[in-house]
Amino acid sequence: MKKAVVRKFRETDAEAVVDIFQTYGLIRNKTERERSLEFLEKAAIEPKWYAHHLVAELDGRVVGRVILEAPYYPYSELVNLYVHPDYCGIGVGSSLVQGCIDIVSNLGSLLISTMTDPVGNLPAYRLYSKFGFKPAILGDPSASRGHMWLFRFSDSCCASEFLKRHPFAEPSVSQSKVEFHGRMLYRMSWTDPQTQEKLAFYIKGQPSQTLEGTMPRIAGFSFKEEDAMLDVLVQDLDKVIKQGQASRFTVSIWNLGSETLRTTWSASIPEGMKLNLPLEPFSVDVKPGKTDRMQYTFAWPLGVNLPDFTTFSTIPATYFFTIENLKQPLFASAGFEREG
Repeated sequence: MKKAVVRKFRETDAEAVVDIFQTYGLIRNKTERERSLEFLEKAAIEPKWYAHHLVAELDGRVVGRVILEAPYYPYSELVNLYVHPDYCGIGVGSSLVQGCIDIVSNLGSLLISTMTDPVGNLPAYRLYSKFGFKPAILGDPSASRGHMWLFRFSDSCCASEFLKRHPFAEPSVSQSKVEFHGRMLYRMSWTDPQTQEKLAFYIKGQPSQTLEGTMPRIAGFSFKEEDAMLDVLVQDLDKVIKQGQASRFTVSIWNLGSETLRTTWSASIPEGMKLNLPLEPFSVDVKPGKTDRMQYTFAWPLGVNLPDFTTFSTIPATYFFTIENLKQPLFASAGFEREG
């Protein structure tokens, strides 16, 4: 059987993509069809640098589509994966997901997120599981929009490095939010049953995409390996950010070990945004049993245009923490909802 060819979306593909939408009941009338065609044609004519529209073609026919958005390092999101029902089960979805992973690999992003149904969608679960996606925020089947969030970590991510060093590490995901240094967050973790060494990510977000929601992101982590034992939490002090103004967040690090913890911090923020401290790496040493906390301001200057993310309006600021035990840095992010 032929394999679908994955390529960039073209303006001439718009009709075929809308036809796929229509088979799933997403297009209900002529007005919605015309609106979708206009949006898709514009996406092809005026592509956004961070939005990668892909289609799968088989025997000259477009039979699937997906979007990979990567506006804010180290995050990316796989959005709106659809395969024509007549072509399901023959590898079209796999080809599209692999196309997204290839883009992420070239960009150097560390994490891909995607949404899927909270229960029962075994074809989707098998597809995403095959490519290493894991539950990060479990869905809510009782909610009208209660989709589950999945994360996939790249080979160059700290999570992948930890799992290579602990191949028997057992995964766990919280059923609901748990307390972490005074905040209620979701948790996904891995624990080595032989050594009890562990890595846990604490995730800010919610099931599905909602108007009041925020981009799922790692807001803190707990790491225990050999002599290194530390917790880190990045806490938003303001919910929104407005152009011409600044919002605040704190970065806290707890040394839970018996030796001085030597770390190197660095930051990643969207182009044009400003932090009150340099982005370049700097060293932070934390004595045993002590906590170090820093407060930052994150500004959105006038004249700076930011991406229009498909699912959320969140603008993140991410801190990376390099420690002696890991080649790849651990990371955690603040996030603010853009207003205006």
